[in-house]
Amino acid sequence: MEIQIQDLVQSIKRDGIEEAKKEADAIIAAAKAQAAEIVEASKAEAAKNVENAKREIESSRALIQQAERDAILSVRKDLGAMLDAILADKVSKGISEASLAKLIMAAMNGDDPSKYEVEINEVKAGIKAELANEISKGLVIKPVKGMSGMKLCCKDGSGFYDFSDEEIADLLKPFLGDMKI
Repeated sequence: MEIQIQDLVQSIKRDGIEEAKKEADAIIAAAKAQAAEIVEASKAEAAKNVENAKREIESSRALIQQAERDAILSVRKDLGAMLDAILADKVSKGISEASLAKLIMAAMNGDDPSKYEVEINEVKAGIKAELANEISKGLVIKPVKGMSGMKLCCKDGSGFYDFSDEEIADLLKPFLGDMKI
């Protein structure tokens, strides 16, 4: 009888161990499957984040290119306006009446400008002198209102310009708007 009890106990143990192993294997398989799902979901999320980051980078590059273009156009516009003002002032003050009359008639008749080299050189000389005068005063061009601007000036008889990193950053800020990074 003792042998039968031992056999019965061993049988119960064996069945319990086998059942526990099966249950452990099932738990491990479920954990591995869940881990694989988490890994796949993480990879998908990472790929989505990378794609979003790429789109943000491209968007930022486009904004910077647009800001650069806008800044150049703004500077060009301001320089053009300044040169127009200088030209208008020189026409009224520094060009002889005869030269002015010849140039007006030539423009109205659609004549070839190369025929009026003397008069054109007179205008160019006046504009250059006036521009040099403006630069010697410390010409400041402000492509964006309220910004300190880029400075053109004379130093030791030479003209120079000053574009510091801070000025370029200040120049671009209004054109970039609310860029979120």
